[in-house]
Amino acid sequence: MVATESGAVPASGTGSVAEPRRRPAVVAALVVAAFFVAFGILHYGFYTHNLLQDTPVYERYGDAIVHGGKVPFRDFGIEYPPGALPVFAAPSLLAPAGDFLRYREIFEMLMLVCGGIASALTGVALTLQRARTSRLVAGTLLAGLAPLALGPVVLSRFDLWPAMLTVAGLAALLADRRRVAALLFGFAVAAKLYPAVVLPPAMVYVLRRHGRREALLCSGLAVGAVLAWFVPFVVLAPHGVWQSLSGQAGRPLQIESLGAALLLGAHQAWGLPLNELSSHGSDNLGGHLAHLFAAAQGVLAPTAVLATWIAFARGAATRERLVRYSVAAICAFIALGKVLSPQYLVWLIALVPLVSGRRGAAAAALFVISMVLTQLWFPQHYLELAYGFDPRASWLVLSRDLVLVALLVVLVMPERRGHRLGVAVAAGLTAAALAATVAAGARLATPSALTHSEILDETGVASGCAHAKAAPGTGVGSVRYSLSGFENESVRARCVTVTVHAEDRAQLFAAAYLRSFDPADPRSRYLGDIGSCTNTAGGTGAALHFSFVVPARQRYVVEVEQCDPRPSRPRYTLDVASSSRA
Repeated sequence: MVATESGAVPASGTGSVAEPRRRPAVVAALVVAAFFVAFGILHYGFYTHNLLQDTPVYERYGDAIVHGGKVPFRDFGIEYPPGALPVFAAPSLLAPAGDFLRYREIFEMLMLVCGGIASALTGVALTLQRARTSRLVAGTLLAGLAPLALGPVVLSRFDLWPAMLTVAGLAALLADRRRVAALLFGFAVAAKLYPAVVLPPAMVYVLRRHGRREALLCSGLAVGAVLAWFVPFVVLAPHGVWQSLSGQAGRPLQIESLGAALLLGAHQAWGLPLNELSSHGSDNLGGHLAHLFAAAQGVLAPTAVLATWIAFARGAATRERLVRYSVAAICAFIALGKVLSPQYLVWLIALVPLVSGRRGAAAAALFVISMVLTQLWFPQHYLELAYGFDPRASWLVLSRDLVLVALLVVLVMPERRGHRLGVAVAAGLTAAALAATVAAGARLATPSALTHSEILDETGVASGCAHAKAAPGTGVGSVRYSLSGFENESVRARCVTVTVHAEDRAQLFAAAYLRSFDPADPRSRYLGDIGSCTNTAGGTGAALHFSFVVPARQRYVVEVEQCDPRPSRPRYTLDVASSSRA
């Protein structure tokens, strides 16, 4: 008889054979059921508040392809690889052009299918690893219920598609379906590039266990699968494909990345000046220091990924090490890259449960913490973070990023030599994350105050939706201000009314801006203003309002600044209501 990889010898008898065959199906069914329940719950309660969706962008792509007959990369720009196009176009095949609600329903069903398959494959992979019952239960619960910890970002991002292809490739490799695995990995890379970090350890695994010829064949299949998606578009629109890829490589320091989180922490603790920069479809930090951090992380992330490849290649080619270092490579790409969007955590949902032992338990705990920390500020407080450097959100982002680095340390720390050091580093990072979380909890609800020296003139007339008001002139003076962000999720322009309620005797002025506020030019992207300061003696009261029109599916910010030079920061509240365009 042939011993299995773990050293166990399979028992004989019909009952013992039937049970292993049924077990993967039962586990897969349980984890899929858990995922379906979690996916459904995301449509109710607080999960539905202040959503920030990418689905409108996908709809625009899908309608352009299906209803407009346009060719991606040639006729319109797109920031995603060609392998993402099927999930953008498929809902448009069933939804009429411009019917966003129908498109969103179909898209979410498509993501439900992808997530369900990914969860089922997690269960199958656990059985292929011969996981014990306790680990099966914990792993399936984590893979199935993780969306509840991460929140509604799961619904409106297409990341479950490449995540499904990636775990499918890993499960196929664990089942010794090497060539199928190679094709799946290639398709995953064509969908969202990041699975490329799994290919080197996967091919080393094949090389060690099946020889050079098989490894070369599998590598060729993976590359061929990628080229099958890219080559047609490179032929049709080489400039468009190049612009898409180079645009991703040249992105600035995104506001949720580790480097940005450290700068946000320095801003909250010591008043470090920061500048918000909207570009490349994201909110980023600008300036010389942010540029240095972006350059450093542009080197740090690939170096860390390369280190995981080398570490795997220097050890035994076992299933356990393949899984662990594949997860570590993706985690390094996420935690240390200069872009760290919340949906990136979707990539790990089906993979972290596959890490075994006490290391796996620690990794699962840290991963759950990172998801919960993300949901504490995204999406409800993201706009306040992006446009106002909200203190609580800033500390929570830093805490989440430190936990992800701790997760990476847990995944890569050696078994024996250096194990204590790895535990100490992970514990230190977790403690620092806890301190940042405590700092977030200690912050007051009022946004932090920034300063700018170019100010709008008071005209005495508040803007209204029925009569557009041109941006007033500006004067020179130093004022403290804060920002609050909002979004018009409607498919139509909306009339938004903002009421500022100031505390007793506090003099405040407010204005609204499309997408973001430029403190150096308060006339830029102007939407409307309150006209006068609150609590002006003999003139105004503690509550004033103004209204303005916000285009469909656009973000906007409300800037509130002090009219008087008092050193204390006055409290205020904003009531924001929208209606059909007047």
